[in-house]
Amino acid sequence: MYIYQLPFEINRELCRILDHSDYWEELAGNHMKYSPLDVIELKQTARKNDLSPTEMLLTRWGQLNHKVEELFLLLYHMEHVPALRCLSSLVDSRFVKLMRKLERKKGITNSKNNGSNENGNKHSTVKADGTCSSIPLPVVLIDQGVHVSSHGHAGNSPSIESSTDTSRNTSSTQDGNDDDEIIKNVSAIPRMSYNELREATNDWSDSNLLGRGGFGQVFKGEWKHLPVAVKRLRDNDGRNKELIREMCLNQYRHDNILPLYGYSLGGPEVCLVYQLMMGGSLEQRLRCKTHHPPLVWHQRYRIAHGVARGLQYLHNMAGTPLIHGDIKPANILLDQCLMPKIGDFGLARKGPYGEDRTHLKVSKVYGTRPYLPDEYLRSRCLSPAVDVFSFGVVVAEMATALAPLDRARASPLLSAYLHLLHQDRVDFASLEDPLLYGTANSNPLLCRQFMSIAIDCTKYARYERPSMLDVYKRLDVMELPGKYFVQGGI
Repeated sequence: MYIYQLPFEINRELCRILDHSDYWEELAGNHMKYSPLDVIELKQTARKNDLSPTEMLLTRWGQLNHKVEELFLLLYHMEHVPALRCLSSLVDSRFVKLMRKLERKKGITNSKNNGSNENGNKHSTVKADGTCSSIPLPVVLIDQGVHVSSHGHAGNSPSIESSTDTSRNTSSTQDGNDDDEIIKNVSAIPRMSYNELREATNDWSDSNLLGRGGFGQVFKGEWKHLPVAVKRLRDNDGRNKELIREMCLNQYRHDNILPLYGYSLGGPEVCLVYQLMMGGSLEQRLRCKTHHPPLVWHQRYRIAHGVARGLQYLHNMAGTPLIHGDIKPANILLDQCLMPKIGDFGLARKGPYGEDRTHLKVSKVYGTRPYLPDEYLRSRCLSPAVDVFSFGVVVAEMATALAPLDRARASPLLSAYLHLLHQDRVDFASLEDPLLYGTANSNPLLCRQFMSIAIDCTKYARYERPSMLDVYKRLDVMELPGKYFVQGGI
């Protein structure tokens, strides 16, 4: 295949990779043997016309009837693995073996789909050592102090594209809008010094450790006289996914979504800084892991109402719904007034795009097993109904304090156990949280209403479950004493 026959998508991705940090200059001057004057001319022309210098270079070089295999060998001599991966589907297996050899030499883990991650994200940026990072170009550029315009261009770098599981269903206009959103929202997030955060947490003191998660540890700290929670991400590729998801999600401001205060990039670990939620997590409160008294019914109602409000917002944003993917009590955080905020968006993904699509297939399932429905676990069908199912399990826990998984039960999973009891016509009021049952704070009617919602949300067939908007409306019309009571939170 000749250079001028490169498929459009591959050519665009190759240009994006080589434009970053001006790798195209090394390719042109050291390997294609263009003179310094030629390189300067290319750079000035590209800048003047707001074009990709790599694309201009390939166009000029391609006019001499060079082939893709020749370009592959030049990139091999540059030891530029991301660019090699970009072309690997177009060359003979002998050339791919060279790339694998180089990967082993540089200690780079093999990756399918030319460096794409499991979610179909082809837009990895290049680190200084030539390896791939899933941190998108705008974040890298901003971290390096490069001004990024509202059109997604920085110097000679072309704009990146939004990358989701549903990108094939969106138009180029939609992609461009997503780029602008990423750039606009990442630019607005304060960047913090790693040393400042280390001092804020008393050098990551164990006494300030709030919890551990799949992506790392969370510490309590005080930054510029502001109480904060600092998530210190593990040193692996997952931290990059967590970073960009959280930073891009910063655009989704809502009373019931945990706000991101800032980030630190460039230190020993990537860090994300959040509002410190003084009320702890819902899991801690339901399991009595704090010194606080048990939650009473009007507090449990307000928490369920707030979470439903936040989820219906995520599911009904214009364009594509956002699916949290890991709704559970540990990820529902409470402020000093017990207002809930949904946190930990490390597994969030954009859902099906367009009214005619009900779900999408993902390559890998993430989340917490007792809170996930069968169609997601077995068939990898992701839809907003996954969050609905998870919410149903959470509501059942709030009403009963039963564990989501208990192997001593007739059905270990709480979701399945509820449906067994429902079939046997058990009065769900008898399952009320033992801390409330038989006390002055008991509310059998509200317990039954919560369990009714839990049953509907955890139905086996996803199309039989209500939407989060329907669930929110259902909660909104409930009547109970103290429904609008706000004081005395913690």
